[in-house]
Amino acid sequence: MMIFSHEQLDELGEGLIRQYLGGEADRCLCVDIEGFVTDFLGLPLLYRSFAEQDTDKIGFISDGITPIRVYEQRKIVPMIFPKGAIVIENFLRREKESGRRRFTISHESAHFIMDRTVPQASFHREYDNERIYSPAELKDLFSIRETQIDRMGAALLMPRFMVWNVAAAFGVPDGVPIFGESVLKVSDRLLIQEMANAMGASFAAFLIRLRELGLLRRRDISEYITTEMGLGRSGDTL
Repeated sequence: MMIFSHEQLDELGEGLIRQYLGGEADRCLCVDIEGFVTDFLGLPLLYRSFAEQDTDKIGFISDGITPIRVYEQRKIVPMIFPKGAIVIENFLRREKESGRRRFTISHESAHFIMDRTVPQASFHREYDNERIYSPAELKDLFSIRETQIDRMGAALLMPRFMVWNVAAAFGVPDGVPIFGESVLKVSDRLLIQEMANAMGASFAAFLIRLRELGLLRRRDISEYITTEMGLGRSGDTL
């Protein structure tokens, strides 16, 4: 797989989504990622209950050769799906899993886009902090390739122009203040959640995207302590 810079991945993702949406692009606040996969990329999008031993596997793109274990009529069956088919864990169809489902679909579609020259089967896995991973598994989870795929997936689900549109629509075109590296005001956390909902993304994924695009305006943590918590120099009490 060719290595791209973050800027190049963002530009590619934005270009693909603009082509898919056409003249509607600048009026949209949410990407129909399922439609992008089936209508623009022309790939089958399927849902199955996975029966893999590794429960952190929630998405798969097929190379037409590698089998995946799924439940069929209460039996575990190894199945080979058509080349390019994206298979998503069935429980992600639940409404409360919408953000995870959409990101998993965008991640697998990013595999198809980035692996155009050498198509290969690949699972999307979520890191499970209660599981003990082998060195080889950790290397795969945090490889440069997976980092690139994640960035492209984010660029497809939350393209730059659309994130900027959402920020403007919610009255924060210059971004949201963050104190230190990770502290947000309660009102800003709620605002980010509303913005994430508008984009059909999880809070965590959207927060990362805001950081990537420079839309978190860093302020000193001391400002939060004094103005929000009422402590320190301006909040001395007996």
